[in-house]
Amino acid sequence: MTLYYLPIAIFIAVYVLIVLRNLRWFRIPIWTIMMSGAAAMIFSGAIPLGDAYTSINLNVIFFLLGMFSVVAAMDLSGLLEYLTLRLLQVAKSPQRAFGLVLVGISTMSAFLVNDTLALMATPIMLSVAKQLRVRPGVFLITLALGVTIGSTMTAIGNPQNLLVALSTGIPNPMLNFLYYLAPPTLVGLGVTYLILKWYYRKEFANSTLAQLQVNPREAIKDRKLAKLSGWTAGIVVLGFFLVGIAELFGVQGNFNLATVSLLGAAIVFLGSGRRKEILRSVDWGIIIFFISLFIVMQAFWESNALQSLMIYMPVLNRSDPGLSIITIILASAFFSQLLSNVPFVAVYIKAMQAAGFTGVDVKAWMALAGASTLSGGISLLGAASNVIVLEQAESRGSGFGFVEFSKIGLLVTIPNLLILYLFLRVL
Repeated sequence: MTLYYLPIAIFIAVYVLIVLRNLRWFRIPIWTIMMSGAAAMIFSGAIPLGDAYTSINLNVIFFLLGMFSVVAAMDLSGLLEYLTLRLLQVAKSPQRAFGLVLVGISTMSAFLVNDTLALMATPIMLSVAKQLRVRPGVFLITLALGVTIGSTMTAIGNPQNLLVALSTGIPNPMLNFLYYLAPPTLVGLGVTYLILKWYYRKEFANSTLAQLQVNPREAIKDRKLAKLSGWTAGIVVLGFFLVGIAELFGVQGNFNLATVSLLGAAIVFLGSGRRKEILRSVDWGIIIFFISLFIVMQAFWESNALQSLMIYMPVLNRSDPGLSIITIILASAFFSQLLSNVPFVAVYIKAMQAAGFTGVDVKAWMALAGASTLSGGISLLGAASNVIVLEQAESRGSGFGFVEFSKIGLLVTIPNLLILYLFLRVL
């Protein structure tokens, strides 16, 4: 097998630069690094221009564009802050408020894409921490872990799940994700709450709920846009389920998760007069990141480096589902820390398909989606949402440390991975 060293060198350079982002003096955004890598792959001839274009999964891009538009409208209107404050309003103690934040944020991330929620919920968490007189890092780390764990249970919760749903041929991805991943996610959230409550027990010792003064109604800045974006989000989520039901009955058409998401964006832009503001609020950096990621990963795959590396990795054996699940979970836990979970999944999908896995191997794909997502909680580099939370917090004069995140991240992630394995063996 011939190795092509130029794309390998560019790939390594891209990920060295991503790792260097942990140094405070190195402030190049992750999407800029990945875009530069894609440009280097194309202009160096590591990948033909036609192959670069065809490598871009437009289903993923359209889905993200649609969902980011809907969620941006929800944020501009104040609806996201309103929903969070409503959760806190029913709390009777600081610990219960903490639990409701964890559950509420996790649930929202399952349907609104975790990276977007991480971006928009960070200021809310800082405000809640200030009012409760709890160290901001407690709520920031809880937010990062919450959006990671909660997003595990649906095909639309995070970008890596979407890659699995749209790139592997799984039938009825919306329903299959819920069937296999919702039970371990819900159990894992309960375990996570108990661990975090115990770990941060001293942080809440001097906190009282009386200090929390919230009026959810004041969060709504644009009532018309709030209603429009709220109803649209509901229609989109319902549409995702209807697509799955249609597939069950063999109904074919020009609709999937991506087209339903685009329909939601169209409703928002047609119904709102704040189109330019919503468009500016869309996280275009993440969209550029994914377009570039597809090009970089395709060029890296064609270098044959991964195929050669797989000789030294645990064997993916399609005929032994139990061993395959263990192999996938272990590979996800390790490589997600090196590559971050989205790039890892983009590469590993190709590795699994080369090993013979197809859309009928649903459990194996669920293991990849679930384990790669949960493994994002092990370290700061494990998931883009972790970096988003930290960047947003640091821009407001707050934050948390790499070591602190990894300590609590390991305590939370290992039980969640074990729960995932047990459920996948039983279901």
